[in-house]
Amino acid sequence: MKSLYGLKQAQRAWYEKLTEHLLKLNFKHYDLDDATLFVKKVGKIVVYLVVYVDDLLMTGNNESYIASIKKELRKGFEITNLGYIHYFLGIEVTQHPKSIFLSQKKYIRDLLNRFCMTECNPLTILMEQNLKLTSIEGKEFEDATRYRQLVGSLNYLTTTRLDISFVVGILSGFMQKPCEGHWSVAKRVLMYLNGTQDFGIKYT
Repeated sequence: MKSLYGLKQAQRAWYEKLTEHLLKLNFKHYDLDDATLFVKKVGKIVVYLVVYVDDLLMTGNNESYIASIKKELRKGFEITNLGYIHYFLGIEVTQHPKSIFLSQKKYIRDLLNRFCMTECNPLTILMEQNLKLTSIEGKEFEDATRYRQLVGSLNYLTTTRLDISFVVGILSGFMQKPCEGHWSVAKRVLMYLNGTQDFGIKYT
């Protein structure tokens, strides 16, 4: 077969070939916003496989069955097994015998660096008490694009930092015409993140 790497249609062709192969292995196919989920159930055994571009994540409740699926996949594709996941799409995964911890510490550091806040004073309280934001909070912020970039980045961070979801949701309401007061609150979120970089979600 002609090599696909580097061609415009490579990603689509790879995805179609992979999907065809997984369906032959009796996986069910689900489309998500940014990725694709395949699920296979055999009795009490279940395997989940997520595809993002050319990265595959696979998990389930039976390791030997997962190993057999990997073997089947190698028949049609050249696959590198990187073992247990440690980092994926900005999310750090720490696995313990009885729990899994998800965090975005590196993402936070990169965010602080991107918005020149690495030296900011860390805070442990996210919002001022009884804070209410309106559409007019001082002068109009001079760089609305930068505001949108920060709030968009904070929104992705809510994947593992549910504690900032409420304030990020409020800030998202002023994307069209942010004011300096909105920018100040967004920067305060960065200061809070600087003081709570180790927070995340623990699944037991």
